[in-house]
Amino acid sequence: MLLIDNAATAAVLTMPDVVSVLEQTYRDLAAGEAVCRPRIDLRIPTGEDDRVYQWGSMEGGSAASGYYAIRMKSDVLTEVEYGGTRTQEKYCVQPGTYCGLVFLLSARTGKPLAILNDGVLQHMRVGADSAIGTRYAARDDARVLGMLGSGGMARSHLEALLTVRALERVQVYSPTKANRDR
Repeated sequence: MLLIDNAATAAVLTMPDVVSVLEQTYRDLAAGEAVCRPRIDLRIPTGEDDRVYQWGSMEGGSAASGYYAIRMKSDVLTEVEYGGTRTQEKYCVQPGTYCGLVFLLSARTGKPLAILNDGVLQHMRVGADSAIGTRYAARDDARVLGMLGSGGMARSHLEALLTVRALERVQVYSPTKANRDR
């Protein structure tokens, strides 16, 4: 079984490939050739302040690809207020670190194939979802992107949207000036 870290994923995976594969998987899902269980989160108090522990998992597979995967994540949640805005912060072990794993199996043999760190993969998947929605819901001549937020997923969304639209301008709202400027 392979252990695949974020660096290895970033070295081989491209956003156009993620958009293409995810779009085909949605077609498989619509045709009844794939399955998907949306994320389920379980929460329990940590006993520290207002922090909550959250375990989340989601899973799915495709007959066409022959793969089945379950994504698991382990987070501590806390709410933070700054600049009049209240936001939810997530971390694992300490602020700035995260724990998300994908367990990949063969849907044909049942064999465990890999455990992947999901940091890069998750950002690309979420961005690709936006690109697919944009491809079918936005006008073909749309050239301006309005983004609400400039946090961790913003760059992934922008990279993905550039695979389906030739953007000329990006307008960003963010309560965090440093993120917005960057």
